[in-house]
Amino acid sequence: MRTFIAILFISLLSACSSHPEQAQKRVFDFYSYYLNVYANSTGKIKPDPEKMKDYVAQETLNQLSVISYIYEQEIVGSDYYTYAQDYAADWIPRLRVGDAKDYFGGKYVNVWLGCENNKTYQIGVYLIKEDGRWKIYRVKDITDNYEQYIFDTHAIEKAKQHAASIN
Repeated sequence: MRTFIAILFISLLSACSSHPEQAQKRVFDFYSYYLNVYANSTGKIKPDPEKMKDYVAQETLNQLSVISYIYEQEIVGSDYYTYAQDYAADWIPRLRVGDAKDYFGGKYVNVWLGCENNKTYQIGVYLIKEDGRWKIYRVKDITDNYEQYIFDTHAIEKAKQHAASIN
């Protein structure tokens, strides 16, 4: 009986554990989609809002929306998901996604994006579980050790005050 309970307990633990490959696959799927949209956009990037809701945490989408309406804000200076000003279709095949690692109740995934001269640069993607799925919460430029602090309420308030003073 003890053996049966031990086996049952181990099986339950295995079934309940979150699979890091799911987070890794979600990141790969998102960037495969998003880079194609980015590379093939003329003017403003317009990804499908439903796809974005599927792959990106609601709080992140909300913050980016708030920031986008601040006149001359300097919080987000490039595309948030790529840290790039533009993206070429011939760079997409160089997309690489590392293994998902546990990070404070969420996951962290290293991503390498293609860029000019046949090179890559690295970003770090942080994910949280929302609606039963791993979703992108935060993105950091690892190559240049830079982050667009979209959750910095002080910076957002300061940007709003600056925008009000010049309008």
